[in-house]
Amino acid sequence: MTTADAEEMPGRGQYTDAARRERLEWLRGVTGVPLAALDEAGIPAQDLVGNIENYVSTVEVPVGLAGPLLFRGDAARGPVTVPLATTEGALVASTTRGATAVTRAGGVETRVIAQRMTRAPAFEFDGVGAAARFAGWVTGQHAELAEQAGAVSRHSRLVEVDPVQLGRVVHLRFVYETADAGGQNMTTAATWRACQWINDRLTLMPGMAPTWFAIEGNMSGDKKLTHMNAILGRGTRVTAECALDRATIRRVLKTTPEAIDRTYRIAVPAAQQAGMVGFDIDAANVIAAVYVATGQDVASVYESGGAVFGVERAGDGLRAFLLLPGLLVGTVGGGTGLPRQRACLEALGCAGDGGVRRFAEIVCGFALAVNLSTLAAVAGGQFADAHERLGRPRRVDWLTPADLDAPLLEPLLAKAMDEPELRVAEVAVRADAPQSGLLTEMTARGDRRKLAGVFPLRVGYTTPDQGVGHLDLVAKVKPLDEEVIIAAAKLASLSGGRLAELYTRWRHWTGFKDVHTREPALYRSGDPALTRVLPRVYGVHVDPAREAFVILMERLGPDVVLKDTADRPGLWRDEHVRAAIAGIARVHAAWLGREDELAARGWLGRVQSAERMAAMGELWAAMAEHAAAEHPHWITPDVLRRLRRVIDSAGEWWARLERLPRTLVHNDFNPRNIALRTPGLDLVAYDWELATLHVPQRDVAELLAHVLPADADESRVAALLELHRTSLAAAGAEPPDAASWREGYRLALWDFSITRLQLYLMTHTHRALPFLDHLVPTTLRLLELEDRRAADAG
Repeated sequence: MTTADAEEMPGRGQYTDAARRERLEWLRGVTGVPLAALDEAGIPAQDLVGNIENYVSTVEVPVGLAGPLLFRGDAARGPVTVPLATTEGALVASTTRGATAVTRAGGVETRVIAQRMTRAPAFEFDGVGAAARFAGWVTGQHAELAEQAGAVSRHSRLVEVDPVQLGRVVHLRFVYETADAGGQNMTTAATWRACQWINDRLTLMPGMAPTWFAIEGNMSGDKKLTHMNAILGRGTRVTAECALDRATIRRVLKTTPEAIDRTYRIAVPAAQQAGMVGFDIDAANVIAAVYVATGQDVASVYESGGAVFGVERAGDGLRAFLLLPGLLVGTVGGGTGLPRQRACLEALGCAGDGGVRRFAEIVCGFALAVNLSTLAAVAGGQFADAHERLGRPRRVDWLTPADLDAPLLEPLLAKAMDEPELRVAEVAVRADAPQSGLLTEMTARGDRRKLAGVFPLRVGYTTPDQGVGHLDLVAKVKPLDEEVIIAAAKLASLSGGRLAELYTRWRHWTGFKDVHTREPALYRSGDPALTRVLPRVYGVHVDPAREAFVILMERLGPDVVLKDTADRPGLWRDEHVRAAIAGIARVHAAWLGREDELAARGWLGRVQSAERMAAMGELWAAMAEHAAAEHPHWITPDVLRRLRRVIDSAGEWWARLERLPRTLVHNDFNPRNIALRTPGLDLVAYDWELATLHVPQRDVAELLAHVLPADADESRVAALLELHRTSLAAAGAEPPDAASWREGYRLALWDFSITRLQLYLMTHTHRALPFLDHLVPTTLRLLELEDRRAADAG
């Protein structure tokens, strides 16, 4: 773009939508980029007079809620939830974690110490003597200068004029109180008015006329972090303090007071050596996110983020404080009047006149919370885990949405439909939001350039014989197993303590290894028993070099019922449960007793063993203890003792499991992944990424835990288990007798309760899983029924 091009920008100074569109078309022309995402304005142009120039569009930043944090401040009191505008994953979660810890320990005490805004004009004279005389004279003019400044703005009050002489130049630090405004602009105008008065007076004083003058000589520190402002203040000087007891540190922050104290003491001299102004961990994270959400001057984060953070041992716990010596915030003026920014200020109870002190205390309190959370993450070893990424030795040309088009789909459809001349004419991603399973969702914080998820497609095609046709399909694009494993490990890391440490050790044996290769291979297998229950498959595309593992299948339509009903188990009537059990029994029957053949297929991946289950007992115990601490309404002391008994004997009863007939199991057999096709209520089972070798009762145990009521009785459980056994026999298998079958179910239920259920509970700590409200009580009820049977038999 040349200078001439820049001068031809249309609509300068015009705040109309027509002018905005003209500028956008001009930008398209000079850049050659479509810029379709900028078509929608977001904010009417006429509402932005004084906020921006040459307006073309808006950029959206997502706003999340952190907290609540209990305040015991001077202006901020009670629980507060803060809106944070950010695209940094984990910031809201980390801030919330810190807020939770502080709140449980009694809250945060906050106070505004002072509020100042400075502007520092510079006067140059022909010698140091004249400069010195000027510095002496101006200190006696406070009343006149205050009058001049006050004539410009009702919000600003001049409290001090401090001359700083540097040779022939005198910098005048005008110090103001600005009430509820940030004050940078108003104090500039007020200072300009006062300086005009000074210059007028100096022209009448022989030998005192300055040789040069500027409204700012760069001593005010505007949008710069300076030692002077850290000491004297510029903006709001505000502090926050809290105490944390040992129990809260261990339970919420997942570390110990000793570990935090040691990390802090090591970090302080390191910061001094590095030349840090003050000492801080990441207060700027919260400050920037609050600034964007509430319409503050974002560039002021640079100076506002200079903080002093301190931690010290106090009894059996810690005390911590944070000082923000120069927090530039306002609740009137600037961007605070924009609709959404003002709404965020209103949500904080800080909008308009009288809100700035409360606002400053809120920002400081949450900045202290995130400092504590991040320091604890470093001390507890969670910081690196939370930022772990999959290493790649080379650049990968990942799939993008544009790849879900004819070149990829055409050969798959031509082969599946036995139409060699088939041509894909159009592909449209349906308006439905992309669907994602729990595993894919867990990996969503990876590189967003990489396509992953379940994408509904409307595909138009032509064939010589049939002419034009359409298909409703879904493309399931799978993440790598290591991406899933890392995502799960991050959840364990955030859980802290022994769980974080032990999960890292065993993470490749928690069921997620090979999830990206297992399911495509299963869909490609052509096994008749599987084909009967799978959705219709139109092809599988595998390109390891691009990390592309895509399954193209039918989009289940209105003839399918009970799809995605994990949160609505009451919809599953007895005939539905029986149909699902009978349907999966045919798959179980096809592979029962063929363990060696199944393993020889090569795609099953790692299979659990009794020896490894026993060795992993420390992990299962840590997960159960974590669940008891985080979800005591479910995992009561009695329940924890029951689970520990099962875990402690895992090696023994898993050896019994290994001696029972095993088969291919879905291993995630629940209403998230199954449905029934009408009118015959035929099973449709999808999402087979966790499929493994296990006793067939494993799938039934999981299904019953998901769909039976929490007061399920013995007779119903027994009837459904017998249905499963007889269905296998009807399909040609030779299942054991009823007593042995029930024993296999009991052991499968134990396995589910100490592994998959605990993984769900760990996830629920950080990402709500509503189906657990039903699943946990029902699982505990089923365990209780088995305990009663064992007691009666003994």
